[in-house]
Amino acid sequence: MLKNLYQKLTITKIMLIALLVRIISWPWTYHGDINAQYWWGKFASEFKWRGFYDWLFFGGHAPPDQPMINIYYDWIIRQVYIFFYNIFWYLNVNIPSFPSKFMQWYFADGNQYLLKIPMILADILIIYFCYKFTKSKIIALVLALFPPMIYNSAVWGSGDSIINLLALLGIYLLWNKKYLLAIIFIVFSVLYKSSLLIWMPVILVILIKNKISIKNILFSVLFLLILIYLISLPFNPVEINPLIWFFRTMITKILPGFMDQITVYAMNFWAIIFGFKLKIDSLLILNLISYRLFSLILCALLYFHQIYKLYKNYSLKSLLLCLATISMITFSFMTRMHERYSFPALIPLLLLCNYDRRFIKYFVILSVTHFLNIYSVWGIPNTIFLHNILNTDFTIRIIGIVNTVVTLGLIFININHNQINPKKTNI
Repeated sequence: MLKNLYQKLTITKIMLIALLVRIISWPWTYHGDINAQYWWGKFASEFKWRGFYDWLFFGGHAPPDQPMINIYYDWIIRQVYIFFYNIFWYLNVNIPSFPSKFMQWYFADGNQYLLKIPMILADILIIYFCYKFTKSKIIALVLALFPPMIYNSAVWGSGDSIINLLALLGIYLLWNKKYLLAIIFIVFSVLYKSSLLIWMPVILVILIKNKISIKNILFSVLFLLILIYLISLPFNPVEINPLIWFFRTMITKILPGFMDQITVYAMNFWAIIFGFKLKIDSLLILNLISYRLFSLILCALLYFHQIYKLYKNYSLKSLLLCLATISMITFSFMTRMHERYSFPALIPLLLLCNYDRRFIKYFVILSVTHFLNIYSVWGIPNTIFLHNILNTDFTIRIIGIVNTVVTLGLIFININHNQINPKKTNI
């Protein structure tokens, strides 16, 4: 019976199932991160963009710590909210039977819930992308019902699906030597949230292996600078060149992160040592080097190891493994990691499972630890007993050990580096 049901499934039906599950989850609740985006969109709408990162006063609300595309996104959703607000208000005033409680809900929470809708659509597009990439209905179905993805987008509203979709599309286009379109997707990913800057070394290897010409390099760099210039122009003070303002803002206000802690509730290597105790990462190790600098050096060395392996054994399989491994190296060993930051490893790992069954165990383990980590920090539904267990030092350290061991396993795994035929399906 199950076999017959599976055979009748089409990618369209799978995507509809995925959409239905997320629509059911969507009105449940949203995380406090969405409130920050609500205020950024509201302030951008009321005070415009110039000086947004420099002199605009946000009062008791979180000042912007995300790049410019994020603010454009919040502003667009704010305009959509206002458009529908005017319609609903007209109906509320002129039609006595119109439900006033709906108007009250929309006024208080409508903007926040609208912010999650593109994140849900990004989920659906990731499912379609992964299906086209692998021709596997099982992979599409796994993602359709994948708790970490549903929780992050439809419930939390984190935007992780957006940046991963854009970055994966960009890398896929680079692989196929479609440079300008790839630049647009990658820039939009990084300038929505800068989390996937860690994939830039992988992009460098792709460009080298593609034997990109000097002419294409110069043209691509020029296109990149023009794109950044246009994105930054509305925000920068008039007396500063937009490119100078952009790089200064990214380096001083965006990339350092909002919380300079050794771990920001990430169950990683540092959680094994400190648990969830908040300790600033400028503290010195043996009075010699700060935790922050040590983590950056360690990650850089491990990145180099992975990039070297990718360069020497270049294939689609190695590329997917490198994306997943770099993501987990960052999550496990870099300071200032949040609970959600193991998510970028999951989609490349799942794609890799289609070509090598040995990676299924890595995908399953990291999916479980990822979900337990985010649930421990923001437990919805709030089951106090489970939430308390997940926040004990013992549990935090055990999951930290599991994540670290899996990361080391990915770093040193020996795989067959033969080129993959994208049409081959093993799952």
